[in-house]
Amino acid sequence: MAKVISLSSAKGGVGKSSCTVELASAIRDISGKKVLVVDLDENCSLSKNVGADLTTGKTIYEVLKGICTPDEAVQHNELFDIMVGSKSLSLAAIDFCKRDDIYLMADLVDIMVNDYHYDYIFIDNAPSRSVLLNMTYVAADYIIIPTLSDDSSMDMIEETEDDIAKLVNGRNHESHAQVIGYILNSYKRSVMYDIAMEKLEAHAANREDEIKPFVAYIKEMIKMSEVKTLHTSVYNLGKSSPISRSFYDIAQKVLEREDM
Repeated sequence: MAKVISLSSAKGGVGKSSCTVELASAIRDISGKKVLVVDLDENCSLSKNVGADLTTGKTIYEVLKGICTPDEAVQHNELFDIMVGSKSLSLAAIDFCKRDDIYLMADLVDIMVNDYHYDYIFIDNAPSRSVLLNMTYVAADYIIIPTLSDDSSMDMIEETEDDIAKLVNGRNHESHAQVIGYILNSYKRSVMYDIAMEKLEAHAANREDEIKPFVAYIKEMIKMSEVKTLHTSVYNLGKSSPISRSFYDIAQKVLEREDM
């Protein structure tokens, strides 16, 4: 069964886009399945980083507005297929203000799975609470929360979970999303990072989920500037690097969850 995955947080700078690229690349490589990444960020960082064409006028924004069809907006990349972001997504609060608009991404996901046979769909978001983020929570099966070790990033974990819970437990039960993991990004051995790791592990253990979320860490991405220049992923550059092995392990955790 197809899965929709989002690495989500309303906190900026925690590595959502970078982790999305790496995890999507790893899952495609390991599973051999069809992978689509949707860039739902007005800054288009992910689209730029993988070298996608932002000049076509056929982006996720035009798809959500009904201006173009989903297949017209899909670009084929060596890493995965992608629907690029658009600066016009900054108008989302105005353009997608109807009550049922919260289901637009879920409707699109159904089309991409049933008509175009994608097995995994990743959604990348801007670092802010917005109608687009709520659309993602409604469409997603799995949420993975990236974080840094500082207090503001760690505090955002519970706030993100609260936002998801409101949609899961609300009157209309709009969302069925599950938080399945946490990634401590840019890890380096220090007391601060070790404390953050302990907090994450305790937080995961205390959740009431039948299957507890995983906790993982990614070392500082010293190759990130290189991969952005080459429009690829660390995972694609060399699967033996520590970062690639970390994302391989995370991808395996995601894939194994489907069998539980």
